Amino acid sequence: MTDPILYKGRGYPEMYDDLMDFMNYVFGFNGDGSDFKKLLPKLYKKEYDPCYNNYVVTENGKLKAAIGAYDSVLNVNGEELKSRGIGNVAVHPYSRSKGYMIDCMNMALSDMIRDGVDFSVLGGRRQRYGFFGYDHAGMQYNLSLNSNNMRYIFRDVPFTELEIRDVNEGDTELIDKMYELHSTRPLRTNRPREQFLDIAHSWRKPVRAILKDGEFIGYFCGDLNELTLTDMSYFNDVIRNYIRKYGDVHMNIAAWENEMYEAAMALCEHCDIGTCDMFNILNYKKVTGAFLKFKTTLETLADGTLTLFIHGYAGDCKIKLTVENNTASVEDFDGECDLELTHMEAMQFLFGLYSPYTRKLEPAMRSWFPLPLYVDSADHV
Repeated sequence: MTDPILYKGRGYPEMYDDLMDFMNYVFGFNGDGSDFKKLLPKLYKKEYDPCYNNYVVTENGKLKAAIGAYDSVLNVNGEELKSRGIGNVAVHPYSRSKGYMIDCMNMALSDMIRDGVDFSVLGGRRQRYGFFGYDHAGMQYNLSLNSNNMRYIFRDVPFTELEIRDVNEGDTELIDKMYELHSTRPLRTNRPREQFLDIAHSWRKPVRAILKDGEFIGYFCGDLNELTLTDMSYFNDVIRNYIRKYGDVHMNIAAWENEMYEAAMALCEHCDIGTCDMFNILNYKKVTGAFLKFKTTLETLADGTLTLFIHGYAGDCKIKLTVENNTASVEDFDGECDLELTHMEAMQFLFGLYSPYTRKLEPAMRSWFPLPLYVDSADHV
């Protein structure tokens, strides 16, 4: 039998229909109720060029593997970080164990390093993607709120009626207001106005505006994800209205959202701490610097200096972290370091929920970590 003619590289526009059919087939989607274009319109509409954003393997022109790599920019209190998320990891069931998934992942990560991407994000199995430098990180609070909580807490408090309205393509004025309000979030992924609704609708979640007496006061995606208000004084009324209209809710709040977390903790039945996704840090100096500076805007950090020698996925680096008078900096360092860490150890130390190396720090400096790395659910791929 003649060996097949292999192509390994980026997809090309002519394969759009085949790519959509292939991915739907591999993931068991029926192309109607379950379909990649409905699940993530921000990525898979033809005008967003998903073919170029996929690394593929073909045998004699037929798709056998595809992995998407999608660009975005994370705005960390004004400092921009280049991100490239991995999604739609698909291998034809008859072509497994040929190394095609490894080929596509390696092509994607090689290009990320070449292109100066600062970090990558994906969702998936920890050990499977740990092989490629990814691990769970990005702290969030997970809170459950129910009608019994509301009944006890607000038994003597009058109910304030709010309007919670589903937002769709024709609601131009509301989308403009949501876009403007989203732009005030100090940690956010930059979203083009023309793609804002497609992004907010990710994972087939509804997008809802909140109005009081006809005036726009906020919005959220799905089950109160990314809840953003013009004034936090509306928070309790929003929760009461949501539960009355939609029922009990499980809410995720990023670790940087201190005021919202404090308000939700007063109302919730239960809270635990988890991570928001899996990350691969490719530029430790830039990402660590952005989030250490961001954390000083959230709380007062102890003065100190820490030097790290990191054997990163994209190469070795030595960096010096400094906080003085609650002003932070991260710079290159040339000398003997306080800690030497592998790539996975460094990600857990800087951005994860637990690291044994934190115990080696002076007690006052332990409050530096974890740094508040986070990407909103609607911006995941």
